[in-house]
Amino acid sequence: MCPRRVRAPIHDAAWGLVALALVQGEVALGSPWGSDVAPSPCRLLVGAPQAPAFPGQGANRTGGLYACPLTREPDDCWRVPIDQGADLQRESKENQWLGVSVRSQGPGGKIVACAHLYEARHRVGQELETRDAVGRCFLLSQDLAERDELDGGDWTFCQGRPQGHDRFGLCQQGLAAGFSPDRRYVLFGAPGTYNWKGTVRVERCNQSTLDLGLLDDGPYEAGGEKEQDPSRIPLPANSYLGFSLDSGKGLTRAQELSFVAGAPRANHTGAVVLLRRDALNRLVPEALLPGEQLTSAFGYALALADLNSDGWLDLVVGAPHFFDRHQELGGAAYVYINPSGRWEGARPLRLNGPPGSMFGVTVGALGDLNQDGFEDVAVGAPFDGAGKVYIYHGSSLGIVTKPAQVLDGEAVGMTTFGYSLSGGLDVDGNAYPDLLVGSLADTVALYRARPVIHVSRSITLEPPNIDLERETCRGHPGICVDVRLCFSYTATPTSYSPHVTLEYLLEADADRRQLGRMPRVAFPQRRPTDPEHRLSGEVELPGQRARVCVDSTFQLQDNIRDKLRPIAVVLSYDIKLARSKRQAPGAALPPLPPVLSAQQPSIQRAQVHFLRQGCGEDKVCQSNLQLEAWFCSRTGDADFLPLPSEADGTAMFAMTDQKDVALEIHVTNMPSDPAEPQRDGDDAHEALLTATFPSALLYASARPYDARAPPGMEKPVLCQSNENGSQAECDLGNPMKRGAQVRFYLIVSTSGITLETTELEVQLQLST
Repeated sequence: MCPRRVRAPIHDAAWGLVALALVQGEVALGSPWGSDVAPSPCRLLVGAPQAPAFPGQGANRTGGLYACPLTREPDDCWRVPIDQGADLQRESKENQWLGVSVRSQGPGGKIVACAHLYEARHRVGQELETRDAVGRCFLLSQDLAERDELDGGDWTFCQGRPQGHDRFGLCQQGLAAGFSPDRRYVLFGAPGTYNWKGTVRVERCNQSTLDLGLLDDGPYEAGGEKEQDPSRIPLPANSYLGFSLDSGKGLTRAQELSFVAGAPRANHTGAVVLLRRDALNRLVPEALLPGEQLTSAFGYALALADLNSDGWLDLVVGAPHFFDRHQELGGAAYVYINPSGRWEGARPLRLNGPPGSMFGVTVGALGDLNQDGFEDVAVGAPFDGAGKVYIYHGSSLGIVTKPAQVLDGEAVGMTTFGYSLSGGLDVDGNAYPDLLVGSLADTVALYRARPVIHVSRSITLEPPNIDLERETCRGHPGICVDVRLCFSYTATPTSYSPHVTLEYLLEADADRRQLGRMPRVAFPQRRPTDPEHRLSGEVELPGQRARVCVDSTFQLQDNIRDKLRPIAVVLSYDIKLARSKRQAPGAALPPLPPVLSAQQPSIQRAQVHFLRQGCGEDKVCQSNLQLEAWFCSRTGDADFLPLPSEADGTAMFAMTDQKDVALEIHVTNMPSDPAEPQRDGDDAHEALLTATFPSALLYASARPYDARAPPGMEKPVLCQSNENGSQAECDLGNPMKRGAQVRFYLIVSTSGITLETTELEVQLQLST
């Protein structure tokens, strides 16, 4: 049965700080498509360990390796033609699981794909025939062909060694595999070695080192490549050392390459072992990190990343079977921040998954997704619903425990999404690392990272201060402020310089609008759909560091009261995405549009102040409002006499047929010390008197102090009351100038006074 061709429709997906596009694929039913995945430049590599056999393999299912070009074509994935034959007198490839591990070195490098259940056959057809699951791995060049003596399927270090389950008969080489970051070594895990104690082997795979004759450089092996002594591995039987692998410099020593391997069944809790090379071609344990909980499978997966950018590699360890019934947890990932290479007593931070999710079954280093200088990691949880992948960012303090993004398999029609993942390589050439997510179903998903741009913006206001006595509008009366907005952007790499369109929104008097108050300004050039205090528009940036400015103007409304508080101008902006264009069949995936950096707020603020004339040299208005008030009787429309008072100064009101009583108000704004007039007595902006009356009195009106004065000689005081007349506010001036004084009468109705009324109190409060 031949596998169906892969269909690969493209979808868009947003990813917090970066956004990604998605690719789907499909092969033969029953094939764990995406059991292991690896991005490689210009193509995706996908392992399908249950793929049907080639005709010459003498088997039904052998597994295989698939390659998918980065196009929108629905059926352009193809099976890599490796391992097509079989010598049934020496080997069996039935259910060998080719593709259980797939790794790429990146551009120009090698590719490794393994079949950990490949069997070596002995005494075929005889009564004592044996089959040994030694495992086997293939190395390929970048074009997926065998180009030099390193390439091919001869990477079988367990074959030819002593067999039996206590030696190398169930080696299972290649269940985990990988490359060292310097491309010098290929790594193999063999968890079935030594009665499933397991081992790790490191071999040279760099052609240049072979050409230089560096024959003393390995191979290196836990237990010794020559001694083959399991006692040198500090783990019991059935530990599965080599189930997971990684390597890097800065793990135990700053500039020395070290190796780390998971043993998920060690001591029934799991463990992780840190290894170094010695002069005898051995991998020597340097530290052992134990698991926390029985049967948690600590070490099932692991990854190295410099999360806090201190030059030391930090360690993330998956424990997918961790659980806590009371806290409803299922699966965990332990994060070890590297203690400068001293791992004894290191204490991890635990990230937890939901019940039954197998959170931590795979973990992966992603590189620096959002270009903030800190590396990021992913954790898979394939049974969290349809499967999820949790993205965590690094920071100066280590890992940020709140996921920056959760990728959901349901959103892309996948199940067991996140069973495998591979990140940290740039597959589409935009200099940003991408992520490939696999599953136990028939689909894989590629998430491409969008480039991050950093926008520089500025707001210039002219004039920077508003002089209320000077009209500044051009061509018409009024007070105007010119606004200049300037934009540019930078990005990584510097060669990335596309045309970017920004949509912007300028909002004036934003602080007042948030309080529900009317704006004091309007934009004459605004769009018809914009409210008067807002201006929207677009600006075209032709490339990196190209500075483009746009100009606008807002005008002050007439008769504003608040002349003291500054006018806040808030600029917000975002990238305008162009409509996607239909592509020709077979065309490469189009470049993704950029996204704004989340490390930089996409909001800019500026303020224009009112000139505070009469506020002293420090421009801080220190007024000195003083209040005097007397109860008066009203003898005519404009005649008022003070009420008689008791010895303590309390005014006495006698019940007569008088319906009104008056309060004479006298407010001054004078320096408190004539010898130091600069200390206070400055202009009082929005000077206000608030009068609160008892239930027996109601506000009626306000009268000038000298009602007989000629018109214009005395400015009337305007007062407004609430609906029931229990409170009134009187405008004393905006501003009430230095040295000013205000006199007026508040007329109060006495209709609410009864025989039971014995005391009347009016509360007066000044504010500015």
